[in-house]
Amino acid sequence: MTGTLTRLPGGGQQIIREYTAGATWTKQPGLKYVYVVAIGGGGGGGGGGRYASGTLKTGGGGGGGAATASRYILATALGATETVTVGAGGTAGAAATVDSTNGGAGGAGTASSFGTWVSARFGGGGGGGTNSTAGAAGTGGALASCTPPQLPSLAGIAGASGGNVNGTAGSTTQMLSAAGGAGGAGGGGINAAGTTGSGGGCSRPYNINGVQDAARAGGGAGGGLNGLDGLDNRALQILGDYNVTAQVTKGFGSSGAGGGSGNAAGLIAGGNGGKGGNYGQGGGGGGASTNGVNSGAGGAGGDGLVVVVEYY
Repeated sequence: MTGTLTRLPGGGQQIIREYTAGATWTKQPGLKYVYVVAIGGGGGGGGGGRYASGTLKTGGGGGGGAATASRYILATALGATETVTVGAGGTAGAAATVDSTNGGAGGAGTASSFGTWVSARFGGGGGGGTNSTAGAAGTGGALASCTPPQLPSLAGIAGASGGNVNGTAGSTTQMLSAAGGAGGAGGGGINAAGTTGSGGGCSRPYNINGVQDAARAGGGAGGGLNGLDGLDNRALQILGDYNVTAQVTKGFGSSGAGGGSGNAAGLIAGGNGGKGGNYGQGGGGGGASTNGVNSGAGGAGGDGLVVVVEYY
């Protein structure tokens, strides 16, 4: 947790507290109101499937992105203390280490909250790869269970399904759209003819200047790239309405890339999916493999965040 004091025009002042772990927030004398932004934990990517040569083997699905929720609260309504809960990213789906088995499913993230006032939902875990259907995409964090449930809360973006050959790129975190964290990319698969595929690329976040960064490619057999931790203009814009843009140091990054498949002969293992970037991004899916070598594990989801802006 950090605290930054800034004097505002007209004699007021604000303190920004950024929480990356659970804590107890304490109301200070002279507080007028707070503005809270919470981002849940992103979902973990699923592991790739591992099956015999000449059969279909699919990559794991990418984890879903977490939701974001924000709220203005008068100090008189708050307790003397409020519990801050920071959601954890979902666990990585396990690689298939036994012949003719599916990859493990990625774990869901957990919610982030500030007392009972603000709660941001988590991203769902991606499904493991199989010998019949692609690893399912993790669901994005929904608004239905967020507090508050309406705008300016932002739903998370679903992850990408694992590929039968090439994995699908992670869903982009669009600036100022009704979406929270980005979904992870799908892992690469191997089709029945023995054609191998790469993992999907990371999502493309906006940088601090509002320019979309270049796509980060998915993995070959070595695995997908981790998502970038970072600051993007959605977090800046949400807080910018309350004159704190220059002081915010944390925000969305990019989702994890998918791992590439192994080879048809069973001599190269599947690549691991990349970890989802902090905060709230989905992990990438692992790549499929042929019997004899391990498939790729999924990537863990990015952890959540809570920002409390105090006005005096």
